[in-house]
Amino acid sequence: MKKQLKPYIFYVGIVIFAIGLLLNFIVAESDGISQSLTSVLIGLGAGITGGGVAGILLKKTLKNNPEKVKEYEIAEKDERNVRLREKAGYSAWYISVFMLAILSLIFLIFDYKLPCFITIGALFVQILSLFVFIYIYNKKL
Repeated sequence: MKKQLKPYIFYVGIVIFAIGLLLNFIVAESDGISQSLTSVLIGLGAGITGGGVAGILLKKTLKNNPEKVKEYEIAEKDERNVRLREKAGYSAWYISVFMLAILSLIFLIFDYKLPCFITIGALFVQILSLFVFIYIYNKKL
């Protein structure tokens, strides 16, 4: 079976969420960066907690039902499903490249230089990572 999330991920998410909530009440509302940090911590904690809950529910569902485990393993390793996930990931990659390019152009039009350079840098990192992974997988396969 595919490597599943560890149960402690759920608790890590709750801790990050709680830290974000505590900082939200402690930090004054006028602090820009501090307020943004608390929002990021709350969102990150909620997302990790949601992933942990999904992992726990999946584990409980598969724990007592060997037929479901067998179906889950077949679905994970099915060649059609693997190919479908690869195509979906590749399409999503192209969409994100175009979105980063459009976003950097919008920042450039509005004369936001720093965000423009950051998005262009992210765009280059993403495109460079494609070539790096092509090279790595070419060596492995």
